[in-house]
Amino acid sequence: MSQLVAPGQKLIEEQLPDGRRVYRSAIPLLGDLPDIFARLVTWAAEQPDKVLLSEPGEGARRSISYSEALCRSRTMRQRLAGLCGLRKGDCVATLAPAGIDALVLKLACLSGGFVHAALPPFPFRDGVESETTKPFVENAKPRLIVAPPGHPAIEGMDAVSLDELARDGTDGTAPEADEQASPDDWAAIFFTSGSTGAPKGVPITRGMISSNQGAIAAMWPFVAETPPVLVDWLPWHHVFGGLDNIFKVIWNGGAMHVDAAPGSATIEATAKLMAEVAPTMHIAVPLGLKLLLDRLEMDEDGARALTRKLRAIFFAGAGIDAELWRRLAAFRDSHGDFQILSGYGATEAASTITLSPAPLERPGELGHPLPGHSVALADVDGRSELRVSGPNIAPCYLIGGRRVELPMDEHGFYRTGDAAVLRQRLDGVAVFGFDGRLAEDFKLSSGVKVRTGPLRAGLLAQCAPLADDIVISGENCDRLVALVFPSAVGKARLEEIGARIAGWNAANPSGSTVIARFDFAAAPADRAKGELSDKGQIVQSRYLRNHANLFEALQVGGGQAPKGA
Repeated sequence: MSQLVAPGQKLIEEQLPDGRRVYRSAIPLLGDLPDIFARLVTWAAEQPDKVLLSEPGEGARRSISYSEALCRSRTMRQRLAGLCGLRKGDCVATLAPAGIDALVLKLACLSGGFVHAALPPFPFRDGVESETTKPFVENAKPRLIVAPPGHPAIEGMDAVSLDELARDGTDGTAPEADEQASPDDWAAIFFTSGSTGAPKGVPITRGMISSNQGAIAAMWPFVAETPPVLVDWLPWHHVFGGLDNIFKVIWNGGAMHVDAAPGSATIEATAKLMAEVAPTMHIAVPLGLKLLLDRLEMDEDGARALTRKLRAIFFAGAGIDAELWRRLAAFRDSHGDFQILSGYGATEAASTITLSPAPLERPGELGHPLPGHSVALADVDGRSELRVSGPNIAPCYLIGGRRVELPMDEHGFYRTGDAAVLRQRLDGVAVFGFDGRLAEDFKLSSGVKVRTGPLRAGLLAQCAPLADDIVISGENCDRLVALVFPSAVGKARLEEIGARIAGWNAANPSGSTVIARFDFAAAPADRAKGELSDKGQIVQSRYLRNHANLFEALQVGGGQAPKGA
């Protein structure tokens, strides 16, 4: 069996003449990395009939092989160039969800040198230009908008139906050669969530894709030596699913099986699909992991079927709570020979900045910088901001229809806005650990700084497994208040949650940690109002804005005081 992680993983620290300390991985990043489309061409020649991607269908699933994907993408490229008049560098914006035709369009853009821009579905649900859709269109400047069949944008925004564009009229032979590409060419535009303002476009170059996938394979050789088989529901308008996961599959000659988003109505079908295809790696966010564990902890046969070829479960290291970690670790210890890995990234870094150098010991580990990249910790108001430099960093933002520089420091490091600490694992390996988001911090009226990320994590651990999430408020006020989202089990034990918070207050009595009053959320966060991300996590800043009256009422005596406080 191939090694999970590369041997010799070590964090190298360097102190520069100006006193700064920067860190890099001891694992090198190979030079002259191939282009991602060249990887598709290679696999189409070496394994033409292997399934590249499958999607749900009426009855049986539909699939496309490597050779079919190459041929159909080149045919679609010809249509884009011939019928639509596109030339290299032109942008194609798409509203198509993950699937075979969406993949063919993505690959056709690579073949023709077009820029692929994945638009988020919700702002465009009515298919008309509006103030909500304006930032996306203004920043991407698409020559063509492509929508799934029947989408209102086909009439409202003159979008082209993907169904028509993807009609397979080939005879099985590949058309003329692909457009010449360079690492600096833009391959895609993705958009940040916009939770703190208008969404920003982030151009992703072909070189960013190659360096990202080459670095991942260097740190985690198992993804190259055991081609990844993924069951994946993550949306393709985010870099996690629509850039990193699908290109991880293509880079390493694996297969992706597109799944429905996790939910009580879909989890049975997900478990069945996993049993059928035997994933080698499961890449997930906390929402999906919770639902999967709910299903598999009660089904020994299903758990064995899922894990029979599983090498790793991966999640973003900053986003898992203590109770979910306990359950996940227990599942790992009871089933199969897989490990838990994590990482950390951003849209501005083609998805990935750090990865685990070894299986996780505990949640919150961000790992080591990708090979070929450097990370620095810079003091920002008493905390250490994680900053990164390397080939993964995007060339600019797209804001207001213009190119705008990323927030770079004076040394050319991208400022992530996230805090991190350097800590030793029990096995002696030094790793970066997540320490909250700087933008979520605020000050009380006393001037005391509240570190929202660590406070929220501590409260969730204190209340586990009774609370799914907690939103904390108090900026420019005298005290902290909180809104608790009880879990299914917590809804029957509300009084105990109050006692848990009182216990937290007793152990953490400073003004920056004590919760003076709290209440229980009457309804889940609303995705339609931007309160819930596509990864199933509450967007704290948006929720606070949308429910300002609720938190103001808590400040003046609404809700309840923690029991015993």
